[in-house]
Amino acid sequence: MFALGCLVGYNESVYDLYERATFIDENHTANTELLPRQLEYKLKHLPIYEQLNHPRQAHQWYRLSSWENLDHNPLDGQPATVRAQKEYQAPSITNTTLAKPGGILIKPAIFQNVKTDQGVTIVHCGYRLTGYPFLVHGGVLATLLNETFKRNASLNHNTSSSLKDDFMVEHLEISYKAPTRANQFLVVKTEPQPDTEVKDGTKVINLQSTIESADGKVLVKASARLRDTGRATHQLAAANRKWGVW
Repeated sequence: MFALGCLVGYNESVYDLYERATFIDENHTANTELLPRQLEYKLKHLPIYEQLNHPRQAHQWYRLSSWENLDHNPLDGQPATVRAQKEYQAPSITNTTLAKPGGILIKPAIFQNVKTDQGVTIVHCGYRLTGYPFLVHGGVLATLLNETFKRNASLNHNTSSSLKDDFMVEHLEISYKAPTRANQFLVVKTEPQPDTEVKDGTKVINLQSTIESADGKVLVKASARLRDTGRATHQLAAANRKWGVW
């Protein structure tokens, strides 16, 4: 019992120290105004960002900028190249809860390859997204993968819907390869699984993904099977009918 008490006391002190070390005052101007600008600067100077955003890549890689849950999906001046998306305008968990200092403070950068249907998402995960001190919670990583899989499925040229929330992840396998430190940029790379035939109008698609550090270290590997449920399409149609009555 003494040993157990010491262990509990030690863990509490570690978490207390971590909480104090990573505390962020949301009312401080430097955290609400300066920190986002610093992160945006670091994002745009990451080698992978510079590579994909270079004009030489403009014929195949197009950049989207939005929250990970992506209620809106505006393209940067390329409306006819990537499938249009009319997502919901209701607040999401990402832009109300996590989009704060220590969470996902700045909009993730999303690049979509219009030829290969590959996707790359660059997202900064802060200290508030941890389970154990300094390590991103596994549930947060699973959420990033889930949302990225749905986004990639909706942007695929051959799938049956362009609404992300039409797609449901039916099967998800995740393999954690290395601890994922908080307060760093993570790179989520997603693509159709090899030897998977995707026909025009398909309602089921198999995708694979990796989460990497900015320097290319593989932290997580995952695969998923997604199905178009039509949920978002039906909700959007119902909302339009409601407005039509008025």
